[in-house]
Amino acid sequence: MKKIIFIIAVSVCLLNLSSYGQSAGNVIYNNPYVMTPQKFSVNMRQAYDNNPEISAEVLMNVPASSYTVIFSVTQNGSTAVETDSLMNVRINTVRAELAAIGINKSSIHIDLISFVPSYSLKLEAKKFSKTANEIPIGFQLKKNIHVLIYNYDLLDKLTTIMAKAEIYDIVKVDYNLANLKLYFDTIRNTAIDIIKNKERDFTKMGLKIDILNMYDGFNATYPLERYASYTAFYTGSSIEEIKVAKKKKEYARKNTFITGKNATVNINVNNNDEEDDTEFIVKYSDKNKTIYYNKIPFNQFDVVLNADFAEPRIQIVYSLKAKYSVENLEKYDESKRLKKESEEKDKKRKRRFI
Repeated sequence: MKKIIFIIAVSVCLLNLSSYGQSAGNVIYNNPYVMTPQKFSVNMRQAYDNNPEISAEVLMNVPASSYTVIFSVTQNGSTAVETDSLMNVRINTVRAELAAIGINKSSIHIDLISFVPSYSLKLEAKKFSKTANEIPIGFQLKKNIHVLIYNYDLLDKLTTIMAKAEIYDIVKVDYNLANLKLYFDTIRNTAIDIIKNKERDFTKMGLKIDILNMYDGFNATYPLERYASYTAFYTGSSIEEIKVAKKKKEYARKNTFITGKNATVNINVNNNDEEDDTEFIVKYSDKNKTIYYNKIPFNQFDVVLNADFAEPRIQIVYSLKAKYSVENLEKYDESKRLKKESEEKDKKRKRRFI
């Protein structure tokens, strides 16, 4: 019965661990501490003077209006003419294929990177020495192909077209954003509404506030800046664990217990075992290293606009802060009432003299 209970308990633990890994992803292998429950803390602002500050932090996730995909092309040849001709054949093939899927000529730009001779070493043996001399063996031409697209789904087709011309190196994908002012106005108005809502909290707490000053900040991050790398793997026993296990096994072999009449019992034959100095040759396997889009976390913002998305997006961050003077609302109302009564008395006095 105890064995059955133990097996069930182990199974439940394994199921919980498995479900966590499926929902969190393999990135937990690079950061195992994410699996350790930690107390969540909340940062509290402390008022050091009578001028409190109200802030609004807003994040907006914006889809790109277009994309610029850059491919790198390298061509080698024995002569300059041959190298240039072979490059032109490949680029013309790309142009024709891109036109077939609706990408016009103005959306394609060919950027010349370098056109240099290539060299090799030739060993020249003399009577008393050997000399390695550089000799030209051909030319190398490098160009980049920039392609502007408005639909991200076309990226797969671009990759296929480039492969037909033996172009496999995607340098990067730039995310372009048109009409940035429109998004900035939206995020700024949202921050102002947040400030106004927080002002009402002071009134609810019996405080009267008046704004003294305000300041703001704006920034944007593009997907290319938000990619992170990780290697997903799990390593078993370490070399030190293997050494310890080997020493324990050797110790058990030397300390044998023999039973029987007139038998000799050897215990602790050698209490001063020398430290295991076995040297290991460890060959590590290649790990699957990749990158992933790591967006700005949402937990530091008052409002996140367009929070639900799958495709990487441009993230616009806006921070608005306002400083206020504050006083007790009851005292303020009393002071206001007394001031009003004083003004009325002054008016009555003036009427008497008139």
